[in-house]
Formats: sequence, structure tokens, C-alpha cells
Amino acid sequence: MEKWLKSGSVKTNQTDTASQVLSKPSTSRDSAAENSSCVSTSDSKPQKSSTSTGTSSKKRKYSSEYLKYGFSFTGEEESPNPLCVVCGEVLSNGSMKPSLLLRHLESKHAQHKNKEITYFERLSKNYGKDGVVSSYFASVNRDNENALEASFKISYHIAKSGRNYTIGEDLIAPCIKDAVQCMFGQDFVRKVNSIPLSNNTVSRRIRDISEYIEEKVVEQLKDSDLFSIQVDESTDIAALAILLVTARYVNPNKEFEENLLLCHALTERTTGEDVFNVIHSYFCEKGIDWGKLCGICTDGGKSMSGIYVGLRGRVKEVAPHVAWSHCCIHRQSLAAKKLPSSLNDVLNEAVKVVNFVKANATNSRLFKVLCEDMGGIHSTLLLHTEVRWLSRGKVLTRLFELRHELQVFFEEHPFYLASKFHDSDWLQKLAYLADIFSQINKLNLELQNSSITVFKVADKIESMLKKIDFWKTCIQNNQAEVFGTLHDFLSDNNLPISSEVKHQIVTHLTNLKDSFRKYFPKRGDGENWIADPFNEENVKTATLPVHEMEKLLELSSDSSLKSEFKKTPWTILGEH
Repeated sequence: MEKWLKSGSVKTNQTDTASQVLSKPSTSRDSAAENSSCVSTSDSKPQKSSTSTGTSSKKRKYSSEYLKYGFSFTGEEESPNPLCVVCGEVLSNGSMKPSLLLRHLESKHAQHKNKEITYFERLSKNYGKDGVVSSYFASVNRDNENALEASFKISYHIAKSGRNYTIGEDLIAPCIKDAVQCMFGQDFVRKVNSIPLSNNTVSRRIRDISEYIEEKVVEQLKDSDLFSIQVDESTDIAALAILLVTARYVNPNKEFEENLLLCHALTERTTGEDVFNVIHSYFCEKGIDWGKLCGICTDGGKSMSGIYVGLRGRVKEVAPHVAWSHCCIHRQSLAAKKLPSSLNDVLNEAVKVVNFVKANATNSRLFKVLCEDMGGIHSTLLLHTEVRWLSRGKVLTRLFELRHELQVFFEEHPFYLASKFHDSDWLQKLAYLADIFSQINKLNLELQNSSITVFKVADKIESMLKKIDFWKTCIQNNQAEVFGTLHDFLSDNNLPISSEVKHQIVTHLTNLKDSFRKYFPKRGDGENWIADPFNEENVKTATLPVHEMEKLLELSSDSSLKSEFKKTPWTILGEH
């Protein structure tokens, strides 16, 4: 018993005992017995010492039942770590307990706690044998990319509609969530919630889209051999002068393309020098070469078309070879602007009638109720704006269609022009103006096609001139069928066309034809070969130098190019 009372550590005793065992030979049974006796000589301390010497502690094993808590495993089977198949988080081996696994599921994935085990089995298939979560992160990345794409597309539609950016989170997002929840269930709403549609986000998206489009347009413009621009300046409802520059160029597909290049606010004056400085600064900033500009199209204002201090003259200084053209849409508007004094008075009086009803909120509400009670096809009048050229035809047509309602309205709301709606001649002139401006509006819309060329413009104008001659002949022969509104009015009231009205219509049609011919002079036949170089008549009348004429003759005889020419659309740069 004395040796057990000696002072010293257990470790020393273990060492001594081990040395004794090694000092004499013994059988394996004796060695096992002595080793067991060494271990039994201590209580807890020998366990700690064994851990420090490298003996591994007990490891928890994975059970297939843990999958109902949303956990698979990763690592080796002897030492597995629990792997959440929902979020991909890897826990320690010590967390391989049902209570801890359930706690993770309820705290971090409460929406999945009532899922069947088959749901988690499907999620676990996204992982490899070793539990790598690459497929999970790929799925998350795809969701983020889809949400980002949806955010850009919604922002693009918001920009096109001109609405406030807050409509994304205030209206669009709630509507999408409600629709997805009704159609697919609550589980899919989580993905919809990941779409960023805040006010600032939509603003950034729209700015990124505009910068991307501008970058692509400038890149294609710089790669094109030639390009032309159309410049227009107008004042909006906020009295702010806006400069718009549209470019037409050849895209990489060898097709003519037209896009908005520049939109800039002119804060001070709108002289030709100011407009040129803005465009020149933009060209220098983007690295656009003035030498590639072959044509510029503007309106007929002095600030634009002036050959000395206007934009036209300023551009000629940096690009002498540039051809200038007067915009065909502006020319058409100028040609149709003048009216005989009698018809012009009718137009002004019609505008005053509309303003009397529309400018007063009470009159507008009462007139709307009256139209609904009388069963009118419309309930409101339209305002006329001089800047909007199409408004004249629409305003006059709407006014004439509501003439009966206006007659009743003016009985209770006296107006000094109320008697005009009982004047047959005045109503005939109003009907004619509604018809003729509708025809002019139709022509204006046809000239706004992006693929319009100078030859198509000439064809449209020649067609309009022939119609004017035909209308004038019909009116002189008392055939008012060419003007539908006027004809219906005369038929409904069994009235012949008034001689005074007939004279005013013929005078206006004559002046209209002269005005169109003034702004659209007939082009010579020497340029028709551009539209069709394979037509023999066009080739014969072509006015070209000798060497260019020889090339044209060679071109016109190429049958393969002729067949290709019929299939490929074309347009002309530098004209609009």
C-alpha cells in the first residue's frame, strides 16, 4: 500500500510501469493485462491525456430520418457534417441531433417546416455525392439573374409610358404578387419579392438602359461610312426648349437604321450658333467624325436654315460637302396652313366654342352629363393646339359630331356664337374643314414613316395634287360625295351646297394645290435612276458625268444585281 501513498503524478507512474513492461519479455496476454491495469490506476485524467495524445473522440452518424428536417450530409461517412438542402449551410458534427436540426429548420426556414420529406428529397438531388452546393448556388444565381432581367424590363416599360418611377413599387409589384399568388401559390411569391422595383432602382435601370442604347448607337454611327442627321427644336408645355437630333446610318447588317442620337435642353437662346455648339460638343465628346456626315435635315426657320449664321451655315464650315434639306413634314404643314379669310374665321370661331366649354370646369362637367343624357357618341370636346398639326382635323370633326348637343347646351348657357350652330352655311364650311383637314392629317402620318424617301414623298405629294384636282371638279359639279361629312350633312337636311360655300371650297383647293407645289417642287427625271437603276428610261434620262454614266450602264446590265435589288429594301441618306 505504501507505493500508492507516494507523492507524484499519475503520468510518472504510467511511465514507470511502461518501462517495467518493456524491460522484460511477456506474452501478449500479460501485456494486455498490464496495459489495462495502467488505465485503471486513474479516473478522469487518463481520458484527457489520451485525447491529447491523438485518440479521436466519438463522432455522430447521419441517419436518413434527418432528411425530414431538411438535412443531408457532407464529408466522409465516419465523420459527416449536416448539410441543409434549403440554404446550403454546413453545421458541425455535434449538431447532428434531431432537436438541433429541427431548430435550424424552424428558425431559418419556417415556410418549409410543414413540407413532406419528398420535397427535401428533390432538393437533395441538386447536390453531388460529397454534398457540394454548386447546383444550389447556380439556382440562386439564376433566380437573381431572372429578377434583375425582370427589373430592367419593367423599368423599360415604365420609361416608355412616361409614368412616375414610384409606380413600380406602388402598383406594379403588388399587382404581380397578387396575380402570382392567385395563379401559382404563395411559394412563388418569394421569387417575385426578389425583383427590385424601388424608385431609385427604377431610376438607375432607366439611366443604364439609356446609356447602353446611346453607346450602341454611337458605336454603330462611328462604324458607318456615312450618316445623316435631322435636327429639330421645339418648346414644351413647361416653356423649355428641347433640341432633338435623330441620326440615320448603316448598321452592321448593312441596313439603314434611324435612332434618336441627342436630346438636350437649351436653357437660354435657341439661335443657330447655340444649336451648333451643343451638337459640336456632343460630337467631340463621343468622337464622332464630322467628315462622315453627308446630310442634315431641318425645318425652314432662320436659326436652322440660315446659310450664314444659322445651323446650316455653321455645319457647312466644318463639313462643306454636307447637303441640306427641308423636312418634308414641316413643308407639308406649311403648305396646308393658309386658309381663305372666310374659312379661317370659321376655324377661329370653332376654337372659341371649344374653349368656352373646355376652359370652364363647370361647363365641361355639365356638357358631359348632357352628352350622356342625349346618348351622344362622345362626351367631351377636344382642344386645339397650334403646335399639334393633327389637332385641327380631330377638333373640327369632334365639334361637328356634337353640334346637336351644343345647340341644346347653349340654350341654357348663352354664348355669342351659339347662333352659328343654326347657320347652314357656317355648318357646311365647318363640315368641309373637318373633311379636308382629315385628309391632310392622313398625308402627314404617311410622311412620318421611318423608311420614307424623297421619291416616296414625291409620289405621295403627286397623289395629293391629283386628288385636289379631282375634289375641285366634283365640287364644281355639285358632287359633294368626295367629302363624307359635308355630304352627310347635306343629305340629312335635304340641302344643296351653297354657292358661297362652293366658291370658298374651290378657292381653297386651288390655293392648296399652289401651296403644295411651292413647297414640293417637281423633281427632275435626271435623278430617277437612284430609285431604279435598272429601268432603261431612268438610265437614259440620268444626268451624270461620262465616267459615272459608264458605270451606271454597266450596273444596269447586271441581271444578278437586278434580282437582288428587287429583294433588298433601300432608302436614301440625307433626306427625310
